[in-house]
Amino acid sequence: MAAQELLHTKVEDIMTTDLITVKQDTILKEVKILFDNHNIHHIPVINDQGKFVGIISKMDLMLLLDWGTKLNLPSSMRRNTFLLTSNLAKDIMESNVMKLSPQDTVQRSVQIFRENYFRALPIVNEEEVLVGIITTYDLMILAYSNPNS
Repeated sequence: MAAQELLHTKVEDIMTTDLITVKQDTILKEVKILFDNHNIHHIPVINDQGKFVGIISKMDLMLLLDWGTKLNLPSSMRRNTFLLTSNLAKDIMESNVMKLSPQDTVQRSVQIFRENYFRALPIVNEEEVLVGIITTYDLMILAYSNPNS
């Protein structure tokens, strides 16, 4: 498939659908565990109806934690424990997020990624229910798994 054809691929054909999500009232300690135990960099936040309400990046969480974490300083660990157990996903999630529909094209996602320096875009249906996520990694897989590109 030529590069131009790849750009017209529907997002639904390459998006990740086996998602790890959290609710708005999930404590950050649980969010950190998900990041630590899975090879992911973004966690979508949904409400009780499965509607997308925000996203947390691993960097969002890391910026919250104390700089002394890398040194295992006791004061940093105490501060982190407090932060992780007293804050919820809704406290650090980004809620003003661009979204795509499953019918949008790869070209549209590339355009958004390039203009905004995003690394992940949630995919929602007409009812705003989260159905997938597309990342720059997904685009790289698409581009380099095609022997004719």
